[in-house]
Amino acid sequence: MTDLLDSATRDTVSAALLAYNAMETTKRRHFDYLNQLEAKREKFNLAATEGETDLLASLLADHNLAVNHFKFQSSELLRSGQEAHTALFSYIALLNETLNPGSSQPEH
Repeated sequence: MTDLLDSATRDTVSAALLAYNAMETTKRRHFDYLNQLEAKREKFNLAATEGETDLLASLLADHNLAVNHFKFQSSELLRSGQEAHTALFSYIALLNETLNPGSSQPEH
């Protein structure tokens, strides 16, 4: 099995890739919780409690922080070289096309 990012490239893009993975995790966490609250409202006609709303806001703040960190890491990577930056975003595009068909690409 061949790694899609060679060892040197993976080392170079690691901070940005970790930031991207964190951004994906916080996005999923926020949307999953939002969906839980919407399902509760639809199924039981119950509005979110203050605590639930606060948690949702915190999850969104976590995601916003992760997005900003990814943007920073992506900019740093671009400064270090176009080749590694392109390799990372090609890899991310492949992940999104394969794992999430029809998803939008991240901003960078």
